[in-house]
Amino acid sequence: MKSNPPVQHKVIKNLIEAHSWLGLIISPLLFLVFWAGAVTLFHDEVAQWAITPHHPVDNTQVDIPLATLVEQKLAEYPVDYNGRFRINMPTELVPYYIFYLDVIGAQSPSDSHSMAILVDPKSGDTVAGKDDFYLSQFIYHLHYNLDLPGGSYLIGMVALIFLFALVSGIFIHARKLLKHFFLYRVDKQRRDKLLDLHTVVGVMTIPFTLMYALSGLILNLAIVFQLAFVVFIYQGDRQALFNDAGFNRTTELRSETPLDMDNAFNLIEQTQQKPNFELRNIIFHHYGAENALVQVRGTDTASFAQRDEVTYRVQDGSVINKVNADNYNVFRQGRDVLVSLHFSNFAGVDIRILYFILAMAISAMIVAGNMLWLDKRRVQRQSSPRSIAIVTGMTIGGCGGIIVATAVGFLCERLLPATLYGRSEWLVGCFVASLLAVMLCSLKVNDIKRHISKLLLLTSSILIITIVADWLLFPEQILALWQNGYHGVIGVQIGMGLMVAVCIFTAVKLTTTNQTARLENAITVN
Repeated sequence: MKSNPPVQHKVIKNLIEAHSWLGLIISPLLFLVFWAGAVTLFHDEVAQWAITPHHPVDNTQVDIPLATLVEQKLAEYPVDYNGRFRINMPTELVPYYIFYLDVIGAQSPSDSHSMAILVDPKSGDTVAGKDDFYLSQFIYHLHYNLDLPGGSYLIGMVALIFLFALVSGIFIHARKLLKHFFLYRVDKQRRDKLLDLHTVVGVMTIPFTLMYALSGLILNLAIVFQLAFVVFIYQGDRQALFNDAGFNRTTELRSETPLDMDNAFNLIEQTQQKPNFELRNIIFHHYGAENALVQVRGTDTASFAQRDEVTYRVQDGSVINKVNADNYNVFRQGRDVLVSLHFSNFAGVDIRILYFILAMAISAMIVAGNMLWLDKRRVQRQSSPRSIAIVTGMTIGGCGGIIVATAVGFLCERLLPATLYGRSEWLVGCFVASLLAVMLCSLKVNDIKRHISKLLLLTSSILIITIVADWLLFPEQILALWQNGYHGVIGVQIGMGLMVAVCIFTAVKLTTTNQTARLENAITVN
Protein backbone atom coordinates (compact mmCIF):
# COMPACT_ATOMS: atom_id res chain seq x y z
CA MET A 1 0.00 0.00 0.00
CA LYS A 2 1.40 3.37 -1.05
CA SER A 3 1.76 6.24 1.38
CA ASN A 4 -0.24 9.36 0.80
CA PRO A 5 1.79 12.11 -0.91
CA PRO A 6 0.98 14.67 1.84
CA VAL A 7 2.41 12.25 4.42
CA GLN A 8 5.56 11.79 2.32
CA HIS A 9 5.97 15.54 1.92
CA LYS A 10 5.55 16.03 5.66
CA VAL A 11 8.16 13.38 6.44
CA ILE A 12 10.63 14.91 3.98
CA LYS A 13 9.92 18.39 5.36
CA ASN A 14 10.56 17.24 8.94
CA LEU A 15 13.68 15.41 7.82
CA ILE A 16 14.97 18.55 6.10
CA GLU A 17 14.27 20.60 9.22
CA ALA A 18 16.02 18.11 11.48
CA HIS A 19 18.94 17.92 9.04
CA SER A 20 19.28 21.72 9.02
CA TRP A 21 19.06 22.19 12.78
CA LEU A 22 21.43 19.33 13.63
CA GLY A 23 23.91 20.57 11.05
CA LEU A 24 23.65 24.08 12.45
CA ILE A 25 24.20 22.94 16.05
CA ILE A 26 27.31 20.87 15.39
CA SER A 27 28.74 22.88 12.50
CA PRO A 28 31.48 24.79 14.41
CA LEU A 29 32.70 21.61 16.13
CA LEU A 30 32.39 19.61 12.93
CA PHE A 31 34.35 22.22 11.01
CA LEU A 32 37.02 22.15 13.72
CA VAL A 33 37.21 18.35 13.59
CA PHE A 34 37.63 18.22 9.81
CA TRP A 35 39.97 21.20 9.65
CA ALA A 36 42.19 19.87 12.45
CA GLY A 37 41.98 16.37 10.94
CA ALA A 38 43.20 17.70 7.60
CA VAL A 39 46.25 19.31 9.24
CA THR A 40 46.81 16.21 11.40
CA LEU A 41 47.29 14.15 8.24
CA PHE A 42 50.71 15.84 8.12
CA HIS A 43 51.36 15.55 11.86
CA ASP A 44 54.95 14.29 11.54
CA GLU A 45 55.85 16.82 8.83
CA VAL A 46 54.63 19.65 11.10
CA ALA A 47 56.61 18.17 14.00
CA GLN A 48 59.76 18.06 11.85
CA TRP A 49 59.16 21.65 10.71
CA ALA A 50 58.82 22.78 14.33
CA ILE A 51 61.65 20.87 16.01
CA THR A 52 64.50 20.09 13.63
CA PRO A 53 65.59 23.70 12.86
CA HIS A 54 66.17 24.16 16.60
CA HIS A 55 67.82 20.75 17.05
CA PRO A 56 69.17 19.46 13.71
CA VAL A 57 70.37 15.85 13.57
CA ASP A 58 73.77 15.25 11.98
CA ASN A 59 73.41 12.16 9.78
CA THR A 60 77.16 11.98 9.25
CA GLN A 61 77.52 10.67 12.83
CA VAL A 62 76.89 7.07 13.90
CA ASP A 63 73.90 6.21 16.10
CA ILE A 64 74.67 5.52 19.73
CA PRO A 65 73.67 1.93 20.64
CA LEU A 66 70.18 1.79 22.11
CA ALA A 67 71.40 -0.08 25.21
CA THR A 68 73.82 2.77 25.96
CA LEU A 69 71.12 5.40 25.49
CA VAL A 70 68.69 3.58 27.78
CA GLU A 71 71.23 3.21 30.58
CA GLN A 72 72.22 6.86 30.15
CA LYS A 73 68.64 8.17 30.40
CA LEU A 74 67.75 5.90 33.32
CA ALA A 75 70.77 7.32 35.15
CA GLU A 76 69.72 10.91 34.39
CA TYR A 77 66.14 10.68 35.70
CA PRO A 78 64.63 9.17 38.89
CA VAL A 79 62.62 6.54 37.00
CA ASP A 80 59.98 4.43 38.77
CA TYR A 81 61.11 0.89 37.92
CA ASN A 82 57.93 -0.71 39.26
CA GLY A 83 56.02 0.17 36.13
CA ARG A 84 57.00 0.22 32.49
CA PHE A 85 58.54 2.67 30.07
CA ARG A 86 58.25 3.01 26.31
CA ILE A 87 60.63 4.12 23.59
CA ASN A 88 59.41 5.26 20.17
CA MET A 89 61.99 4.76 17.46
CA PRO A 90 63.27 7.58 15.20
CA THR A 91 61.55 7.87 11.83
CA GLU A 92 62.36 9.57 8.54
CA LEU A 93 60.20 12.53 9.58
CA VAL A 94 60.81 12.73 13.34
CA PRO A 95 64.49 11.72 13.74
CA TYR A 96 64.54 11.43 17.55
CA TYR A 97 63.93 8.72 20.09
CA ILE A 98 60.91 9.52 22.26
CA PHE A 99 61.26 8.18 25.82
CA TYR A 100 58.06 7.88 27.87
CA LEU A 101 59.09 7.57 31.52
CA ASP A 102 57.34 7.41 34.89
CA VAL A 103 59.44 9.62 37.15
CA ILE A 104 59.38 9.62 40.96
CA GLY A 105 58.53 13.00 42.45
CA ALA A 106 60.95 14.95 44.58
CA GLN A 107 58.64 15.00 47.62
CA SER A 108 57.86 11.28 47.98
CA PRO A 109 58.20 8.04 45.99
CA SER A 110 54.42 7.84 45.65
CA ASP A 111 54.34 11.24 43.96
CA SER A 112 55.25 9.99 40.46
CA HIS A 113 54.34 11.52 37.13
CA SER A 114 54.80 10.73 33.47
CA MET A 115 57.18 12.58 31.20
CA ALA A 116 58.19 12.32 27.56
CA ILE A 117 61.53 13.49 26.17
CA LEU A 118 63.12 13.72 22.72
CA VAL A 119 66.60 12.20 22.52
CA ASP A 120 69.10 12.76 19.71
CA PRO A 121 70.18 9.29 18.47
CA LYS A 122 73.60 10.63 17.41
CA SER A 123 74.67 12.60 20.49
CA GLY A 124 72.41 11.08 23.15
CA ASP A 125 71.36 14.54 24.31
CA THR A 126 67.85 15.26 25.55
CA VAL A 127 66.92 17.97 23.06
CA ALA A 128 63.48 18.88 24.43
CA GLY A 129 60.37 17.68 26.16
CA LYS A 130 57.88 16.11 23.79
CA ASP A 131 55.31 18.84 24.52
CA ASP A 132 57.75 21.75 24.26
CA PHE A 133 56.91 21.87 20.54
CA TYR A 134 53.23 21.33 20.95
CA LEU A 135 51.61 22.51 17.71
CA SER A 136 51.29 19.16 15.92
CA GLN A 137 50.09 17.44 19.11
CA PHE A 138 47.66 20.26 19.89
CA ILE A 139 46.03 20.12 16.46
CA TYR A 140 45.80 16.33 16.77
CA HIS A 141 44.14 16.69 20.17
CA LEU A 142 41.70 19.23 18.73
CA HIS A 143 40.72 16.63 16.15
CA TYR A 144 39.75 13.90 18.57
CA ASN A 145 39.09 15.49 22.00
CA LEU A 146 39.30 19.31 21.62
CA ASP A 147 42.32 19.17 23.96
CA LEU A 148 39.82 18.93 26.85
CA PRO A 149 39.27 16.25 29.52
CA GLY A 150 36.42 14.07 28.34
CA GLY A 151 36.40 15.83 24.98
CA SER A 152 36.58 12.52 23.10
CA TYR A 153 33.03 11.72 24.26
CA LEU A 154 31.81 15.07 22.92
CA ILE A 155 33.51 14.44 19.58
CA GLY A 156 31.98 10.96 19.57
CA MET A 157 28.52 12.48 19.96
CA VAL A 158 29.32 14.94 17.17
CA ALA A 159 30.31 11.97 14.98
CA LEU A 160 27.00 10.29 15.84
CA ILE A 161 24.98 13.38 14.90
CA PHE A 162 27.07 13.81 11.77
CA LEU A 163 26.29 10.22 10.78
CA PHE A 164 22.57 10.97 11.13
CA ALA A 165 22.98 14.15 9.09
CA LEU A 166 24.71 12.16 6.34
CA VAL A 167 21.97 9.52 6.21
CA SER A 168 19.21 12.13 6.30
CA GLY A 169 20.96 14.14 3.56
CA ILE A 170 21.06 11.04 1.36
CA PHE A 171 17.31 10.51 1.86
CA ILE A 172 16.54 14.18 1.20
CA HIS A 173 18.41 14.22 -2.12
CA ALA A 174 17.75 10.59 -3.12
CA ARG A 175 15.26 11.40 -5.88
CA LYS A 176 17.53 13.96 -7.57
CA LEU A 177 20.82 12.27 -6.71
CA LEU A 178 21.55 11.02 -10.23
CA LYS A 179 19.71 13.70 -12.18
CA HIS A 180 21.54 16.58 -10.50
CA PHE A 181 24.76 14.73 -9.70
CA PHE A 182 27.06 17.34 -11.28
CA LEU A 183 24.68 20.30 -11.25
CA TYR A 184 26.32 23.59 -10.36
CA ARG A 185 24.55 26.76 -11.46
CA VAL A 186 27.21 29.43 -11.87
CA ASP A 187 24.89 31.92 -13.52
CA LYS A 188 22.13 31.90 -10.90
CA GLN A 189 21.59 33.65 -7.62
CA ARG A 190 23.80 33.23 -4.58
CA ARG A 191 21.49 30.77 -2.84
CA ASP A 192 21.55 28.44 -5.86
CA LYS A 193 25.35 28.46 -5.88
CA LEU A 194 25.56 27.68 -2.16
CA LEU A 195 22.95 24.93 -2.46
CA ASP A 196 24.76 23.35 -5.40
CA LEU A 197 28.12 23.58 -3.61
CA HIS A 198 26.64 22.00 -0.48
CA THR A 199 24.91 19.21 -2.43
CA VAL A 200 27.66 18.38 -4.95
CA VAL A 201 30.39 18.23 -2.31
CA GLY A 202 28.13 16.23 -0.02
CA VAL A 203 27.34 13.67 -2.73
CA MET A 204 30.88 13.38 -4.08
CA THR A 205 32.37 12.81 -0.62
CA ILE A 206 29.76 10.32 0.69
CA PRO A 207 32.17 7.33 0.90
CA PHE A 208 34.82 9.47 2.60
CA THR A 209 32.44 11.10 5.08
CA LEU A 210 30.71 7.81 5.94
CA MET A 211 34.08 6.22 6.65
CA TYR A 212 35.11 9.16 8.82
CA ALA A 213 31.80 9.29 10.69
CA LEU A 214 31.76 5.54 11.43
CA SER A 215 35.44 5.23 12.34
CA GLY A 216 35.36 8.41 14.44
CA LEU A 217 32.24 7.22 16.23
CA ILE A 218 33.74 3.83 17.06
CA LEU A 219 37.18 5.15 18.05
CA ASN A 220 35.84 7.95 20.25
CA LEU A 221 32.99 6.08 21.92
CA ALA A 222 34.77 2.73 22.32
CA ILE A 223 34.75 3.26 26.09
CA VAL A 224 30.93 3.10 26.06
CA PHE A 225 31.04 -0.37 24.50
CA GLN A 226 33.80 -1.42 26.89
CA LEU A 227 31.70 -0.44 29.92
CA ALA A 228 28.71 -2.36 28.58
CA PHE A 229 30.82 -5.47 27.94
CA VAL A 230 32.52 -5.25 31.35
CA VAL A 231 29.22 -4.95 33.21
CA PHE A 232 27.00 -7.38 31.33
CA ILE A 233 29.32 -9.94 29.73
CA TYR A 234 32.49 -10.01 31.83
CA GLN A 235 30.79 -9.46 35.20
CA GLY A 236 33.03 -6.51 36.01
CA ASP A 237 36.33 -8.24 35.11
CA ARG A 238 37.95 -5.51 33.03
CA GLN A 239 41.26 -7.36 32.66
CA ALA A 240 39.49 -10.34 31.09
CA LEU A 241 37.98 -7.98 28.50
CA PHE A 242 41.41 -6.53 27.69
CA ASN A 243 42.92 -10.01 27.36
CA ASP A 244 40.18 -11.18 24.98
CA ALA A 245 40.57 -7.95 22.98
CA GLY A 246 44.28 -8.59 22.51
CA PHE A 247 45.55 -5.98 24.99
CA ASN A 248 47.35 -8.21 27.49
CA ARG A 249 48.74 -6.39 30.51
CA THR A 250 51.44 -7.49 32.91
CA THR A 251 50.09 -7.82 36.44
CA GLU A 252 52.99 -9.59 38.20
CA LEU A 253 54.97 -7.65 40.79
CA ARG A 254 58.57 -6.65 40.23
CA SER A 255 61.14 -9.18 41.40
CA GLU A 256 63.80 -8.09 43.88
CA THR A 257 66.46 -10.14 42.08
CA PRO A 258 68.45 -8.02 39.58
CA LEU A 259 69.09 -9.09 35.99
CA ASP A 260 71.51 -7.94 33.32
CA MET A 261 69.50 -6.55 30.38
CA ASP A 262 71.90 -7.23 27.52
CA ASN A 263 69.73 -10.09 26.29
CA ALA A 264 66.78 -7.69 25.91
CA PHE A 265 68.64 -5.66 23.32
CA ASN A 266 69.78 -8.83 21.55
CA LEU A 267 66.13 -9.90 21.29
CA ILE A 268 65.21 -6.45 19.94
CA GLU A 269 67.95 -6.69 17.30
CA GLN A 270 66.87 -10.19 16.27
CA THR A 271 63.25 -9.12 15.89
CA GLN A 272 64.23 -6.03 13.93
CA GLN A 273 66.05 -8.21 11.37
CA LYS A 274 62.90 -10.12 10.43
CA PRO A 275 61.69 -9.57 6.83
CA ASN A 276 58.82 -7.12 6.23
CA PHE A 277 59.10 -5.76 9.77
CA GLU A 278 59.45 -2.06 10.63
CA LEU A 279 60.20 -1.42 14.31
CA ARG A 280 57.96 1.26 15.83
CA ASN A 281 58.44 1.15 19.59
CA ILE A 282 59.68 -0.90 22.53
CA ILE A 283 58.12 -1.32 25.96
CA PHE A 284 60.13 -2.53 28.97
CA HIS A 285 58.36 -4.06 31.96
CA HIS A 286 60.29 -4.31 35.29
CA TYR A 287 63.52 -3.18 33.66
CA GLY A 288 66.57 -4.68 35.41
CA ALA A 289 64.60 -7.27 37.40
CA GLU A 290 64.65 -11.06 37.10
CA ASN A 291 61.08 -11.10 35.70
CA ALA A 292 61.74 -8.30 33.18
CA LEU A 293 59.80 -8.37 29.91
CA VAL A 294 60.45 -6.55 26.65
CA GLN A 295 57.65 -5.90 24.18
CA VAL A 296 58.77 -5.24 20.59
CA ARG A 297 56.13 -3.65 18.36
CA GLY A 298 56.20 -2.78 14.70
CA THR A 299 54.40 -2.84 11.38
CA ASP A 300 54.13 -5.62 8.83
CA THR A 301 55.08 -3.74 5.67
CA ALA A 302 53.73 -6.52 3.43
CA SER A 303 50.17 -6.42 4.84
CA PHE A 304 47.46 -3.80 5.20
CA ALA A 305 47.01 -2.40 8.72
CA GLN A 306 48.83 -5.38 10.26
CA ARG A 307 50.69 -4.81 13.49
CA ASP A 308 53.42 -7.23 14.57
CA GLU A 309 54.08 -7.49 18.27
CA VAL A 310 56.02 -9.97 20.38
CA THR A 311 56.65 -10.01 24.13
CA TYR A 312 59.77 -11.77 25.43
CA ARG A 313 60.85 -12.79 28.89
CA VAL A 314 64.33 -11.28 29.01
CA GLN A 315 65.90 -13.92 31.24
CA ASP A 316 65.52 -16.85 28.83
CA GLY A 317 64.19 -15.22 25.62
CA SER A 318 60.92 -17.16 25.76
CA VAL A 319 57.90 -15.72 23.94
CA ILE A 320 55.08 -14.68 26.30
CA ASN A 321 52.72 -13.29 23.69
CA LYS A 322 52.72 -12.76 19.93
CA VAL A 323 50.51 -10.82 17.53
CA ASN A 324 51.06 -11.04 13.76
CA ALA A 325 49.31 -12.07 10.54
CA ASP A 326 49.13 -15.68 11.77
CA ASN A 327 48.23 -14.84 15.38
CA TYR A 328 45.80 -11.94 15.31
CA ASN A 329 42.88 -10.79 17.41
CA VAL A 330 39.70 -9.86 15.51
CA PHE A 331 38.88 -6.89 17.74
CA ARG A 332 42.39 -5.49 17.63
CA GLN A 333 42.76 -6.12 13.89
CA GLY A 334 39.49 -4.30 13.26
CA ARG A 335 40.62 -1.34 15.33
CA ASP A 336 43.94 -1.17 13.48
CA VAL A 337 42.10 -1.18 10.13
CA LEU A 338 39.88 1.70 11.32
CA VAL A 339 42.89 3.70 12.52
CA SER A 340 44.72 3.16 9.22
CA LEU A 341 41.70 4.25 7.20
CA HIS A 342 40.98 7.21 9.47
CA PHE A 343 44.52 8.64 9.39
CA SER A 344 45.51 7.33 5.91
CA ASN A 345 48.77 5.91 7.26
CA PHE A 346 48.50 2.90 4.95
CA ALA A 347 49.96 4.61 1.86
CA GLY A 348 52.15 7.47 0.74
CA VAL A 349 51.84 11.22 0.75
CA ASP A 350 49.62 11.19 -2.36
CA ILE A 351 46.74 9.57 -0.44
CA ARG A 352 47.18 12.03 2.41
CA ILE A 353 46.97 14.92 -0.05
CA LEU A 354 43.73 13.43 -1.41
CA TYR A 355 42.37 13.10 2.15
CA PHE A 356 43.39 16.71 2.80
CA ILE A 357 41.52 17.99 -0.27
CA LEU A 358 38.40 16.01 0.68
CA ALA A 359 38.52 17.31 4.26
CA MET A 360 38.85 20.89 3.01
CA ALA A 361 35.89 20.34 0.65
CA ILE A 362 33.75 19.07 3.54
CA SER A 363 34.75 22.11 5.59
CA ALA A 364 33.50 24.32 2.74
CA MET A 365 30.29 22.26 2.59
CA ILE A 366 29.70 22.89 6.30
CA VAL A 367 30.04 26.66 5.88
CA ALA A 368 27.80 26.61 2.78
CA GLY A 369 25.11 24.73 4.72
CA ASN A 370 25.10 27.33 7.47
CA MET A 371 24.98 30.16 4.96
CA LEU A 372 21.91 28.53 3.38
CA TRP A 373 20.25 28.43 6.81
CA LEU A 374 21.01 32.10 7.37
CA ASP A 375 19.66 33.10 3.94
CA LYS A 376 16.47 31.15 4.54
CA ARG A 377 15.86 32.73 7.95
CA ARG A 378 16.52 36.24 6.64
CA VAL A 379 14.02 35.80 3.80
CA GLN A 380 11.35 34.23 6.00
CA ARG A 381 12.01 36.69 8.84
CA GLN A 382 11.30 33.93 11.34
CA SER A 383 14.30 34.69 13.52
CA SER A 384 15.28 37.79 15.41
CA PRO A 385 18.25 39.84 14.20
CA ARG A 386 20.07 38.91 17.41
CA SER A 387 19.76 35.15 16.80
CA ILE A 388 20.89 35.59 13.19
CA ALA A 389 23.87 37.63 14.43
CA ILE A 390 24.78 34.86 16.89
CA VAL A 391 24.57 32.16 14.23
CA THR A 392 26.61 34.34 11.86
CA GLY A 393 29.22 34.77 14.56
CA MET A 394 29.30 31.01 15.14
CA THR A 395 29.56 30.22 11.45
CA ILE A 396 31.78 32.97 10.08
CA GLY A 397 33.57 33.76 13.32
CA GLY A 398 33.94 30.16 14.48
CA CYS A 399 34.97 28.63 11.17
CA GLY A 400 36.96 31.63 9.99
CA GLY A 401 38.44 32.03 13.46
CA ILE A 402 39.72 28.45 13.43
CA ILE A 403 41.56 29.14 10.16
CA VAL A 404 43.10 32.36 11.49
CA ALA A 405 43.96 30.73 14.84
CA THR A 406 45.72 27.86 13.07
CA ALA A 407 47.91 30.33 11.20
CA VAL A 408 48.62 32.10 14.50
CA GLY A 409 49.56 28.72 16.00
CA PHE A 410 52.14 28.14 13.25
CA LEU A 411 53.54 31.64 13.76
CA CYS A 412 53.82 31.14 17.54
CA GLU A 413 55.46 27.74 17.10
CA ARG A 414 58.17 29.41 15.06
CA LEU A 415 58.64 32.65 17.02
CA LEU A 416 58.29 31.53 20.65
CA PRO A 417 61.74 30.83 22.18
CA ALA A 418 62.48 27.12 22.47
CA THR A 419 63.51 27.58 26.12
CA LEU A 420 60.40 29.56 27.11
CA TYR A 421 58.84 28.16 30.29
CA GLY A 422 55.30 26.95 29.64
CA ARG A 423 55.82 27.24 25.89
CA SER A 424 52.91 24.92 25.07
CA GLU A 425 50.54 26.94 27.28
CA TRP A 426 51.57 30.13 25.48
CA LEU A 427 50.84 28.53 22.12
CA VAL A 428 47.42 27.27 23.19
CA GLY A 429 46.61 30.64 24.75
CA CYS A 430 47.45 32.49 21.52
CA PHE A 431 45.32 30.04 19.52
CA VAL A 432 42.29 30.43 21.79
CA ALA A 433 42.67 34.22 22.03
CA SER A 434 42.79 34.52 18.22
CA LEU A 435 39.71 32.34 17.84
CA LEU A 436 37.71 34.32 20.40
CA ALA A 437 38.80 37.65 18.90
CA VAL A 438 37.61 36.66 15.43
CA MET A 439 34.31 35.34 16.82
CA LEU A 440 33.66 38.61 18.67
CA CYS A 441 34.49 40.67 15.59
CA SER A 442 32.08 38.54 13.55
CA LEU A 443 29.01 39.14 15.73
CA LYS A 444 28.11 42.40 13.97
CA VAL A 445 28.87 41.87 10.30
CA ASN A 446 26.82 43.51 7.58
CA ASP A 447 28.81 42.41 4.55
CA ILE A 448 29.66 38.73 5.02
CA LYS A 449 31.69 38.34 1.83
CA ARG A 450 33.84 41.31 2.64
CA HIS A 451 34.39 40.00 6.17
CA ILE A 452 35.41 36.56 4.88
CA SER A 453 37.81 38.22 2.44
CA LYS A 454 39.45 40.12 5.30
CA LEU A 455 39.84 36.92 7.35
CA LEU A 456 41.40 35.11 4.39
CA LEU A 457 43.82 37.97 3.73
CA LEU A 458 44.70 38.06 7.45
CA THR A 459 45.43 34.33 7.36
CA SER A 460 47.60 34.80 4.27
CA SER A 461 49.56 37.62 5.93
CA ILE A 462 50.26 35.52 9.04
CA LEU A 463 51.43 32.55 6.97
CA ILE A 464 53.69 34.77 4.85
CA ILE A 465 55.25 36.19 8.03
CA THR A 466 55.79 32.63 9.28
CA ILE A 467 57.60 31.58 6.10
CA VAL A 468 59.77 34.72 6.18
CA ALA A 469 60.57 34.09 9.86
CA ASP A 470 61.68 30.55 8.98
CA TRP A 471 64.32 31.82 6.57
CA LEU A 472 65.40 34.73 8.75
CA LEU A 473 65.91 32.58 11.85
CA PHE A 474 67.15 29.26 10.43
CA PRO A 475 68.45 29.67 6.84
CA GLU A 476 71.54 27.47 7.26
CA GLN A 477 69.72 24.81 9.30
CA ILE A 478 66.89 24.51 6.78
CA LEU A 479 69.28 24.05 3.87
CA ALA A 480 71.36 21.54 5.83
CA LEU A 481 68.24 19.58 6.74
CA TRP A 482 67.18 19.47 3.10
CA GLN A 483 70.61 18.17 2.08
CA ASN A 484 70.45 15.51 4.82
CA GLY A 485 67.13 14.22 3.49
CA TYR A 486 64.75 15.98 5.91
CA HIS A 487 62.34 17.59 3.45
CA GLY A 488 59.49 18.19 5.91
CA VAL A 489 60.52 21.76 6.79
CA ILE A 490 60.45 23.04 3.21
CA GLY A 491 57.46 20.77 2.49
CA VAL A 492 55.42 22.50 5.21
CA GLN A 493 56.53 25.88 3.84
CA ILE A 494 55.29 24.85 0.38
CA GLY A 495 51.98 23.81 1.97
CA MET A 496 51.69 27.19 3.67
CA GLY A 497 52.50 28.90 0.38
CA LEU A 498 49.74 26.98 -1.42
CA MET A 499 47.31 27.91 1.35
CA VAL A 500 48.31 31.56 0.94
CA ALA A 501 47.59 31.32 -2.79
CA VAL A 502 44.18 29.71 -2.21
CA CYS A 503 43.23 32.29 0.44
CA ILE A 504 44.25 35.24 -1.75
CA PHE A 505 42.47 33.82 -4.80
CA THR A 506 39.28 33.19 -2.80
CA ALA A 507 39.43 36.65 -1.21
CA VAL A 508 39.85 38.34 -4.60
CA LYS A 509 37.02 36.25 -6.06
CA LEU A 510 34.69 37.16 -3.19
CA THR A 511 35.57 40.85 -3.47
CA THR A 512 34.95 40.86 -7.24
CA THR A 513 31.63 39.04 -6.86
CA ASN A 514 30.58 41.42 -4.12
CA GLN A 515 31.39 44.48 -6.20
CA THR A 516 29.52 43.04 -9.20
CA ALA A 517 26.46 42.33 -7.06
CA ARG A 518 26.51 45.87 -5.66
CA LEU A 519 26.78 47.32 -9.17
CA GLU A 520 23.85 45.20 -10.39
CA ASN A 521 21.74 46.29 -7.41
CA ALA A 522 22.57 49.93 -8.04
CA ILE A 523 21.55 49.61 -11.71
CA THR A 524 18.32 47.87 -10.74
CA VAL A 525 17.43 50.58 -8.23
CA ASN A 526 18.13 53.36 -10.72
